[in-house]
Amino acid sequence: MNLENPSQIESKLEHESGSLSQLKDHVDKYRDLSNSMSTILTKFEQRLGKLEQTILPVYNQTEHLQKRQKNLQSTLQCLENVLSHYEASQEQCNLIHLGPSEGDVADFLTGLDKLKRAKDYFLNNNPQSVELENVTSLFNTGCTTLENHYKALLKKYSTPLKPVDLLDLIYIEEDSSNEDCTSIKQMTQSTREELGTISNWLEYNLRRDYMEIYAAERSQVVFRSLQLLKDHQRTGSWENDASRTRAYATGPVKVEPTRKTASTRIQHLLERKANKMLMKASQTLEQSTGISLKKSTNVDHNAHIDMIADRDQELDKYLVLLLGLQRLFIWERQLMNDVIPKSRHNDVFAKLAQSSIEMVVKDAEGITGKAMRNIARKRWASSLEIFSALRHFQLLQPDIERACDVNQRQQINLILQKLQQTGSKALDQFLEFVKADSGSNLVGMSASTLYSNVPKDATVHELTSNTIWYLEHLLEHCGVIADLLCQDQFYIQQLDSLCSNKSVSADARAKILLGLYVKRVLSELNLTIVSKCEQYGDYATRHLFRLNNIHYILKSLQRSNVLELLLMTEPECERNYMDLIQELHGAYQRSWARLISMISPLEDLPRPVNGKVKDKERSILKERFFGFNKELDEACKTQRAISVPDVILREGLKRDNAENIIPQYNAFFESYADVQFSKNPEKYVKYKPQDVAAMLGNLFDDSV
Repeated sequence: MNLENPSQIESKLEHESGSLSQLKDHVDKYRDLSNSMSTILTKFEQRLGKLEQTILPVYNQTEHLQKRQKNLQSTLQCLENVLSHYEASQEQCNLIHLGPSEGDVADFLTGLDKLKRAKDYFLNNNPQSVELENVTSLFNTGCTTLENHYKALLKKYSTPLKPVDLLDLIYIEEDSSNEDCTSIKQMTQSTREELGTISNWLEYNLRRDYMEIYAAERSQVVFRSLQLLKDHQRTGSWENDASRTRAYATGPVKVEPTRKTASTRIQHLLERKANKMLMKASQTLEQSTGISLKKSTNVDHNAHIDMIADRDQELDKYLVLLLGLQRLFIWERQLMNDVIPKSRHNDVFAKLAQSSIEMVVKDAEGITGKAMRNIARKRWASSLEIFSALRHFQLLQPDIERACDVNQRQQINLILQKLQQTGSKALDQFLEFVKADSGSNLVGMSASTLYSNVPKDATVHELTSNTIWYLEHLLEHCGVIADLLCQDQFYIQQLDSLCSNKSVSADARAKILLGLYVKRVLSELNLTIVSKCEQYGDYATRHLFRLNNIHYILKSLQRSNVLELLLMTEPECERNYMDLIQELHGAYQRSWARLISMISPLEDLPRPVNGKVKDKERSILKERFFGFNKELDEACKTQRAISVPDVILREGLKRDNAENIIPQYNAFFESYADVQFSKNPEKYVKYKPQDVAAMLGNLFDDSV
């Protein structure tokens, strides 16, 4: 092993020596190449230096020539510019006198710009020049021609909106179904762009007569559109609208389908809010509570149709006028965005809106005065229209006031105050009416319609159903009514008492205020129902009348948001109504006490022996059978004519009657039906238990 190691070392040494020799050869070769490249680069650098010395004088000379050429061109351009100012009047004369053409105003404005530049040049450099007078005169003529073109273009595309189109526009706005109404597309986009170009040019050149022109033309569009709408309303088409036909039938109202014109659509818009609660109630009655549609229709539907049909037409029209004014103003603002410089929007819109605002101000006094007279006549639907008009007017007020001066704002505030006073008077008078109602005119929705003092069938009183209808519709105007109630110290004190030590939102405060009013109305209604029930001759009918009304009130509150308001002011109100219903239910069952006393207890009656009783006991049985038959006949005769519209309540009463009477009569019948207490037993034993059950099952028969 030791012999091999030296030999291996020697072999490796020889190999490394060869590699080292080869590396030295490569290094020498690379050194020679580097020296050669350095020599070549040095020669190249010398040649470039010689070339630079030769080219640099040529470059400097060329740069000098370019500067001289540029100065010459600038001089020539200035000369051409000055010459153009002298030639401007001649070049633009024909263009200015011909005037601009629709759709091609750019060339005309270019010509005016040239005249403007020429005028400024002569004004600054040669004020005494005749050319200044010529250019100024031609420029002023061109501006006047441009303004006339502006006015003509506006007039051409500023046609008042037809009443039907405006009604369509209002309908779409209320539904929020489509903001892009084709009926207002009187100006194409190209026309708006052309008018906007002219307005901006005139504004830039301090020619601001265009503002008066635009305001005057567009003011006439708004004013005439509203005036045409008012004229359309005066034609009587609203009163003759088939959708407003009054219904006096006792059954469900059948409305023949009619073509839905713009006029009928706006009527649908105005009546939809009044009908929404009725339709919702009808669906709820049929699907959930099961109240008979026939009886509920007699109580509610026809009465509410009369309310809607008899409500104040003038308030409807004024509301439409306000909606039309608002929509037209929105339209005009959208139009100004394309036509009028933004800095001039307020000035132009103030002038544009002046005449239309004056129209609304003038009409408002007559409208509110008539509404006050209708409310004094107990036409409460007019008050709902006042609330609606008040809400819409409050929405309109900020937009309208932006176009008003101080005096006009004061007039608008007076209208607002008048509407508020009218609404407050309606709330107060309705409360007083429910409190003092004699039943001769019920809710008084129609002064020509008279009702009986109380319904013969002891069903839900018209006062009750209409009061609930009115209260439910007040929900649509919660915010407006809360503002009115805030002016009454009574409600403020109650509100402070309920909200003490609590953080209550503005929306919750409004609901509490309306809830306090509803609570007062229902309290007075309950007292009035108690007073009215005394007009019935028998005990059972009195309690059934109260039961019908209280049950109707509770169910109506439960299926509407009115109960939510009441719970905020009286947390136990629902429980109190339910307890009262149970109390009245028990009181009605006690009305059968005299009938039951004829057949029970059996322990107090004679005991037959072998189907016979003593002679002196026969008269007792005769008296008991006769008394039972008489009481049953009278009760059934009376109560078959009584209506209990709610199916659940009606069936519950029938069930309790059967459970209370049938078992006792069955025991009495089995004990004495076969007893020989009379030569003519059929005279006394008139009814079998199944007959009595059938008679009790036919109580509250809607078909009678």
